[in-house]
Amino acid sequence: MDRGSFDRTKKLRKQSINETPHITIERAHLITEAYKKYEGTVETPVLRALAFKHYMENRSLCINEGELIVGEKGDRPQGAPTYPELCCHTLEDLDIMDQRDIISFKVDNGVKKIQEEEIIPYWENRQIRKKIMDSMTKEWLDCYESGIFTEFMEQRAPGHTVGGGTFYKKGFLDLKKEIKEEIDRLDFINDLDAYDKKAQLEAMDIACDALIIYGKDMLIMLEN
Repeated sequence: MDRGSFDRTKKLRKQSINETPHITIERAHLITEAYKKYEGTVETPVLRALAFKHYMENRSLCINEGELIVGEKGDRPQGAPTYPELCCHTLEDLDIMDQRDIISFKVDNGVKKIQEEEIIPYWENRQIRKKIMDSMTKEWLDCYESGIFTEFMEQRAPGHTVGGGTFYKKGFLDLKKEIKEEIDRLDFINDLDAYDKKAQLEAMDIACDALIIYGKDMLIMLEN
């Protein structure tokens, strides 16, 4: 075993374990910023893709010393972003996460201020969780309120997929080429779903651009 490599990984593990889990508001802020800019001007898939691109263009980058696989989901190790488009946390939610004894996430006053003044006013009635709750029956809501069961989105962030094997076999420029070919094949005369398909494909193309931008930014940071 390479002793240097072993020491390196032990140091990174210790750094991660010793870091305090905390809520980072950066993603919520940037996603909200993008939705305010584009909402109502583009189709929903394109709106989501533009928000993702805005986040990738402006998010903080984290590369820890000694890492071979770089990148953090937040501003530093153990930083947890929020997803207000799915579940917009109340200030009480943030206090609970900050104070609970098991699996707590510290929330500083700056995060609470942005949540109260920016995130909640925009997402409180737009979040998917509210739309789901509004569609439930009284019996379901009574069971939920009494603690018989809970629901997924208030507990954790969405998704754990890495996109299958495609990312390991093709570059994003290859995917962009395939997307363009699919758009060129659309039949807007005979296919009633062609415009919806076009919006989805355009969103996929923008998402590829977002990841290319993120990759380039990480590379520049590594080189510097």
